[in-house]
Amino acid sequence: MIKIKWKGKMLDFESVEWSGTDNQCSRQLTFTVPVNPYDKMFKSYGIALGDLVKLYSDKKLLFLGTITAREKTAAVGTASYTAVDFMQHLLRSTGTYVFRNTTPEAIAKRLCTEMKIKIGSLAKTKIYIKRLIYEEQAIYDIIVGAYRKAKPQTKKKYMPVMEGSKFSVIEKGLSSGVKLTQGVNITDASYNDTTDNIVNKVDIYSDSRVKLGQIENRKSQEKYGIYQSQITKEKGTDAKKEALTLLTGVTKEASIEALGDVRAISGRSIVINDKATGLKGTFYISSDTHSFSNGTHTMSLDLTWVNEMESGAEETKDDTNKKQITNDAVCYYLENSKVYHSTTECNSCKNKAKKSTVAELKKILITKGTNKGARKYRPCAKCWEESSE
Repeated sequence: MIKIKWKGKMLDFESVEWSGTDNQCSRQLTFTVPVNPYDKMFKSYGIALGDLVKLYSDKKLLFLGTITAREKTAAVGTASYTAVDFMQHLLRSTGTYVFRNTTPEAIAKRLCTEMKIKIGSLAKTKIYIKRLIYEEQAIYDIIVGAYRKAKPQTKKKYMPVMEGSKFSVIEKGLSSGVKLTQGVNITDASYNDTTDNIVNKVDIYSDSRVKLGQIENRKSQEKYGIYQSQITKEKGTDAKKEALTLLTGVTKEASIEALGDVRAISGRSIVINDKATGLKGTFYISSDTHSFSNGTHTMSLDLTWVNEMESGAEETKDDTNKKQITNDAVCYYLENSKVYHSTTECNSCKNKAKKSTVAELKKILITKGTNKGARKYRPCAKCWEESSE
């Protein structure tokens, strides 16, 4: 039995929707209650913005959040209220941080403590990350980004959730324990696939736009033609692994409508057997909407075949290794270029680069054209600190 609790009392509601997705994982509760502004004997609820509400299935707490929106009409009928869980504070708040030699779980604990969010169970990776820099990124995305750094080593995917008032990070894709079968609890199902998102060739380039290699799916190319993308290799990263993550095949989507089960929520897996659409096996719930009305519980689920983790916050490139420009500083350059570097690691033509000093390169001037007499070489912005030189 579904119950909504507000200020210690159970509300008489007409309908309830409880929903969420497997990314930006804040769950939402929308409910309607009866109103009659013309009847003085009718006791209306004085539900205000910011009020705390709880959703229960019998004695199990499903949702805890605050009212963020409300809608009332002058006519006799209902008033509608929307509440979201405390994940909203992490989603809507931003910060700038530098983390050194720490784990994703320690980062999550620190950020939640600063945001005064209670901490539940944080998935333990035990992976120490040397350095992470984030500028003006959502707190939620920073936590996801940190956990994503541990994924290649732990081989697990992670997902933030609110468990009541406590923030937790769990392993994504674990079984919900729910099985849906045609003719038993499935009321409708649909399936579609498309080639619109295919990427079957990824070119890898250096910072200086020199092609270093490529990753491709030849079987896909033979069947559907070439759909190409590209990446730039960053220092200290495995460009081939990154390129592999960009390869995309036929996109498949499915949705199910069924008798409700509160265990079937986004981020969990579910077993389905539906002959009409051919959906059979284990699927992952990407979004869910549970509806309760007139004593009936139904649910609508969007499904995916692949258990994927969010990308999280975008890291800020670490420029702490840039060298200061001084006249006696060693530098490297190519004669057919106009840039000099502090290291050959910043130059794609390592074997052809000539070694010199900044002072010597300053002496080399342009001998022809409108810029005659100006210095031929300028410092690379990627590996030298800014200078007035």
